[in-house]
Amino acid sequence: MGKTVDNDLLFTKWDGRPIDPAGLTSWFPRFLRQHDLPPVRFHSLRHSNAALLIAAHVPVTTVAGRLGHAQVSTTTNIYAGFIRSSDAKAADALGEAFSRILHEGAG
Repeated sequence: MGKTVDNDLLFTKWDGRPIDPAGLTSWFPRFLRQHDLPPVRFHSLRHSNAALLIAAHVPVTTVAGRLGHAQVSTTTNIYAGFIRSSDAKAADALGEAFSRILHEGAG
């Protein structure tokens, strides 16, 4: 069991003290190999997190806040492709909903 501490760190030692980033950097590739996962940079997890949130239609203001971006425009600039893709899926879903309504109304 870890200790409850008053900080906003994502990774800490068991007692809440910060982990040396160099230790995390060397641990992560070993973790991936041990679990037969493809090699990726640790920072890629940040991008995956943002992309998954956007795909789940989480408001971009919320995504920006979780990423620590002071300006929402930073998030929209970096993840514009994901946002466009998510928006296209939302438009398709809306089109399908209207088609069902029209089809059910015609019957």
